[in-house]
Amino acid sequence: MKICHLTSAHPQEDIRIFQKECVSLARRGYETYQISCGDTYDKNGVHLIGVGAPERGRAGRMLRVTRRIYEAALRLDADVYHFHDPELLPCGVRLKRRGKKVIFDSHEDVAAQIRDKGWIPAPLRALASRLYRVYETCAVRRFDAVVAATPHIGETFAGRARRVVVVNNYPMLDDVRFQDRPFEERDRAVCYAGGISEVRGEKVMVEAMRDVNAVLRLAGNHKKETVGSMGGGR
Repeated sequence: MKICHLTSAHPQEDIRIFQKECVSLARRGYETYQISCGDTYDKNGVHLIGVGAPERGRAGRMLRVTRRIYEAALRLDADVYHFHDPELLPCGVRLKRRGKKVIFDSHEDVAAQIRDKGWIPAPLRALASRLYRVYETCAVRRFDAVVAATPHIGETFAGRARRVVVVNNYPMLDDVRFQDRPFEERDRAVCYAGGISEVRGEKVMVEAMRDVNAVLRLAGNHKKETVGSMGGGR
């Protein structure tokens, strides 16, 4: 079976998409492909197909990148297409019309997330959220399954999708360094690992630490130096 993962917004060697899902499929013996922005090469049994450099703006990514990804997907002629970004929903619908197995991997509660998007004018966010949910519902009803990154996201698809499977985005055990020191001998620390941004709760975490006798450690990518300038966090 030939399985192809599609992403327009994530890096080629994304942890969830490439490392956890694609590499796992390749290890189980499936002919596995990933189509995304970047170069074309093979790694860990996965055939990565690049469609060129990513676009700078959102409009370019949602229009030109998605078109290039769809065209590459058609040329590949896989049995199963598993895509990871909401702007690829139209691609999924078109692939389903061609008789392919199609799976949508929902990493976020997108309809709820739209209400916090700073680049959408505030008066339009509620309407945009409702319109997206209507379109998402029409699309996922045609797909073979939805994979959700959390139980909450999975619940939002109940009654809308044919089948919902929750695949939590847990760390891979090989990446975890276990230690034998008892908890009482360790540093008093709270650690967050992942993307660091206001949408992902950076301000909430800092505020929550104001009355906690512990150190807050944030590990991940961030675009602006916001956490360090907020103050109050230890």
